Amino acid sequence: MYLTKTINKVEICYDESGYADGPAVVLVSGWAHDLRLYDAMLPYLAGNHRVIRINWRGHGPNRDYTDDFGVEEQVNDTIHLLQALGIDRFYLVSHSHGGWPALEIADQLGKDRVLRLLMIDQIMTPPPQEFAAGLEAMQAPKTWLAARKDLFDHWLAGSSNAGVHDHLTYCMGSYGHQMWALSCRVIATAYQAHGSPMDRMRKMVNPPPIRHVFSHPLETPEYRQVHDSFSKAHPWFSYVDLEGETHFPSVELPQKVCEELEDLIEMGGTQRRNGSL
Repeated sequence: MYLTKTINKVEICYDESGYADGPAVVLVSGWAHDLRLYDAMLPYLAGNHRVIRINWRGHGPNRDYTDDFGVEEQVNDTIHLLQALGIDRFYLVSHSHGGWPALEIADQLGKDRVLRLLMIDQIMTPPPQEFAAGLEAMQAPKTWLAARKDLFDHWLAGSSNAGVHDHLTYCMGSYGHQMWALSCRVIATAYQAHGSPMDRMRKMVNPPPIRHVFSHPLETPEYRQVHDSFSKAHPWFSYVDLEGETHFPSVELPQKVCEELEDLIEMGGTQRRNGSL
């Protein structure tokens, strides 16, 4: 059942499951989709953790919200919602460009409160030219649908996975041009401000153990090499190539993603599990 609280004068939609003691697992999505992204992971998490899934403002069942917002509002909404729920220490999981607010939350609260950060399939380098062009095209009313289809096709990479197809059709496909255009502006601004998520991590004062799990881009050894070099320079960072087909490991490979989260929690960043599974 979806729940709501008024946070910063805005209705924020979330849900809860599980009842285990200890730090909660907090799940945030990327833009223009919602907590359904993590449906397939709940059976692997809720027995061992209290699990909170959070929708960004404007991403709940009520789509009447029309004001612009960005990373700052996402961070403040999340922190204040967790305060309202009495959650002080937690493990944070983000997908795609939900990683920008996740990094800010981890930096602001510190590793005594954000104990671990698992990032799922975000572009960790400066944005490729074709992705940057897509961000621009999706902001224009005449080109956004074609640009979104190109992005969906890229994320699918020819996969026939029914869960991923349904997520694109019934979840991401339910958001209109206004939210897609806003998301592209905010994502482009984040890359302009920081260069890349890895560059943003370098600015963190006292980062928690962070792990990036991903499949995309497929068959790109140089992208894996960037991860390897970064992990060697920053012992708190690790990565795993899940060797999946799509941009949505939480839908396609939920058990593997949950295993990586549990491994990160257990290891505490003292051992790096880098490379492919």
